[in-house]
Amino acid sequence: MKKLFLALCAVALTSIGVSAQVIDDANGKTFFYYDTLSNKKVKEIFHHTQEIKIFTDNKGNSRDTMILIKSGPYTKYFENGNLECSGIYERGNPTGTWKHYNNKGKLIRTEQWTSGKMVKSTTH
Repeated sequence: MKKLFLALCAVALTSIGVSAQVIDDANGKTFFYYDTLSNKKVKEIFHHTQEIKIFTDNKGNSRDTMILIKSGPYTKYFENGNLECSGIYERGNPTGTWKHYNNKGKLIRTEQWTSGKMVKSTTH
């Protein structure tokens, strides 16, 4: 089941123009992928839950797809390895304090989120 899930993730990411590498870590999953739209290598580390969703296309055909829902601590890094942002997801929605950094590692913005809605943003 786990191999099928990883294969589905790779196919889904490839179909939108990225290739991915997933590594199991004790502190969550590490996702490396190259985004061909922005021409950048992306690294994200996050915990997630898995759900099967049924999608229907415009012809009425249905298919089921396993999706990841981010849930727990989240970090994203620039290509140079510096932290880009960090925060917490709760069932796919950002919650609590999120911090955003420039590519040199300087804190540039802090956001407060409640139930997936930003309630405050502070520029530093």
